[in-house]
Amino acid sequence: MCGISGFAHSDPGRPINKQMLSAMTDIIRHRGPDGEGFYSGPGVALGFRRLSIIDLETGGQPIANEDGSLVLVCNGEIYNYEELRAQLVNRGHHFRTRSDAETILHLYEEHEADCLKYLRGMFAFALWDENRRRLFLARDRLGIKPLHYAVGEDETLYFGSEQKSILMADRIDRAIDPRAFNDLFTFGFILTPRTLFQKIRHLPPGHYLFYHGGKVSVTQYWDLFFPENREQKSLSEASWAEALLEKLKEVVAMHMRSDVPVGAWLSAGIDSSAVAALMRNISKDTVQTFSLAFENHPGYNEFGNQITLDKFPEFAFSNERIIFKDQHFELFSKALWHAENPTSSGTRISRMALSEATARRFKVVLTGEGSDEIFGGYPWYAVDKICSPFAVLPKSIRKLMLLGSVIPALKPWSSGVFMAPRTMDLKRFGFLIGSFNRENIITELFSDHWRQEVLKSGDEYSDLTAFPQFRRWRNFEKIQYMDTKTRLVDLIVLGLDRSSMAYSLETRVPFLDHELVELCAQIPPGLKMKYVKEKYILRKALKNHLPSVILRRKKRGLGTPHEPWLAGSLPEPIDALLSETQLKKKGYFKASFVRQLLTEHRSRRKNYSRALMAILSVQAWDDLFMKGKPTMDRSRSNV
Repeated sequence: MCGISGFAHSDPGRPINKQMLSAMTDIIRHRGPDGEGFYSGPGVALGFRRLSIIDLETGGQPIANEDGSLVLVCNGEIYNYEELRAQLVNRGHHFRTRSDAETILHLYEEHEADCLKYLRGMFAFALWDENRRRLFLARDRLGIKPLHYAVGEDETLYFGSEQKSILMADRIDRAIDPRAFNDLFTFGFILTPRTLFQKIRHLPPGHYLFYHGGKVSVTQYWDLFFPENREQKSLSEASWAEALLEKLKEVVAMHMRSDVPVGAWLSAGIDSSAVAALMRNISKDTVQTFSLAFENHPGYNEFGNQITLDKFPEFAFSNERIIFKDQHFELFSKALWHAENPTSSGTRISRMALSEATARRFKVVLTGEGSDEIFGGYPWYAVDKICSPFAVLPKSIRKLMLLGSVIPALKPWSSGVFMAPRTMDLKRFGFLIGSFNRENIITELFSDHWRQEVLKSGDEYSDLTAFPQFRRWRNFEKIQYMDTKTRLVDLIVLGLDRSSMAYSLETRVPFLDHELVELCAQIPPGLKMKYVKEKYILRKALKNHLPSVILRRKKRGLGTPHEPWLAGSLPEPIDALLSETQLKKKGYFKASFVRQLLTEHRSRRKNYSRALMAILSVQAWDDLFMKGKPTMDRSRSNV
């Protein structure tokens, strides 16, 4: 796990600014405190920060092939590197290190861009091909590792694991993308490839980029597909459960490959419990686990009053519980500095606290993220199953039905879902995941200038679902696809990467192994959610590996008590961001409306915590990233 950065000029004769490369790399030192490395050649420069996990002695980067014509910097882990290495040695390739990253170089020699098809892991890398004078950027299939890029007016391409590296080059215009604002106040996060900067893009998962002769081309090499009904494999429930368990065992074993100790994050839920239990089966040593509890807010605990796996003697876990205190809200600014893209969620703050405590003892932990996407475990899958049959009715009839007590009581957002458009697309998906009432937000929240900018920007969501297979899938699979391509990428794993790497902690996500994801895509929806019981087939697969009390437990996600925090007294620098003076100075929002939201929230008349978190994030983001070069000193003093 590391951080990468660099740039490539269209003109190979243009001098390399090594000081700029050093600054671009040093700003992401937190991603790799164990060392640094640089490469510069005619028209190209690569930077690397190292977190030593595999091949502690010779695994430094940049790394080159035998004749030096290929040079690589890579962030992530290739879990099947041992198998790939053996195959490549048999084909005559010579390795100089034991690192997993070196396999990419030799695979590229054999297959060029098709090398990506052979990799199992989480990765984002840059490979310079001197003979072709071509820069090759690539990102893993599920977007576990981030990779940003931008092209300057001089046709130079800049890239980095984080946007901060590109900003440190100080060659990119910082104009804001109003469509990203549209995303944030529609879904609660910004959709890839957008960032809040018009010029900085996020390379989509399952894509690679070639930069050659001043031109950029982006190509998709992997996508998630579900079988059509006539193609569904006809396996019994027991056969699916057996196949799933065997793949889970294989995946967890691969994710435990490391030259340093590996721990696990443990909640009361089935996902992290499954990972930890399988780790215990594989490891001969005690598995160290870490859990999070909230002081003064027990309702937000991952485990609450529920018994967790470490309490069962047969698992012999060593567990450390981290207490998240109210003063941890002061991590808001640091969390945003690392996350870069604003969201309406406070989860990254709690992950920062968990990561900081874990990193004192470990460099690597396994987590349960990704399970909800591949098994359809979120509450909105059941809500859609209940509400979608009524979508064929006229709106007038549906409005009358809402006067009763059944539909509104299902979930806080079910009334919106009940009135949502019938077609399963990103607009309906926004209602399902509890997005903002977009029209009201745009009409009332933004300042006059930004309201016009956002309205003019329009929507650019159609491409995500504009392919023939999507229309033939069932609603459950359509939601899974949109979950995986949007919320997973731009909220879940991005937040996980940034909050953990802030403390040089590598978080691995076995449920997002692409072979496991592809297997789960073949499982019929009726086995993923049986009636309204989520993750049915996962529970079936683990029946002999987890206690029944955990197998029966309902989904309970990690939260952060930002609702009561915002209703109380905020730290002065954070509270100041919502002052009328600061709101008017920055000019994004209508100050009177924001103050109205805050007043109503603090009076407990309505819950506006998500909107207020998004507003706070934008206000703080402006301080951190729009004024000069981003530094941690500025994040401490300004927000």
